[in-house]
Amino acid sequence: MTTDDLVEVADHAEQAREFLDRCREYLAAGDLHQASEKGWGAAAHMAKAVATAQGWEYNTHADFSGVLNRARRVTDDDRLPGLRGRANDLHGNYYRRKRHLDADSIAEDIEAVAELVEILAPLTTPSS
Repeated sequence: MTTDDLVEVADHAEQAREFLDRCREYLAAGDLHQASEKGWGAAAHMAKAVATAQGWEYNTHADFSGVLNRARRVTDDDRLPGLRGRANDLHGNYYRRKRHLDADSIAEDIEAVAELVEILAPLTTPSS
């Protein structure tokens, strides 16, 4: 892995944690669309950090699921498929009208993404 790759991994992991903090701020402020998108962004950036560290492909939105499926096989963590779905649900909120968003559900999904970020964090160490 190159120095540039190491910087990219660190940047994506840092962005994931920053978005996680921001989504909680948006949730507290009642901006459910932004809370949802920042939650999704946290999951996506951590998946990108993992993909770069492990040498896996992540070029399109569809690659998010591929990375999480591979991470599940590597970690043998049965929580990952459900957490992947919760992150995707947050992303789907972008297309919903405000009156159809539920703050309690979004808060639960954000905490699921926080769990996802922690499970994936060890995979941001480059593979040998």
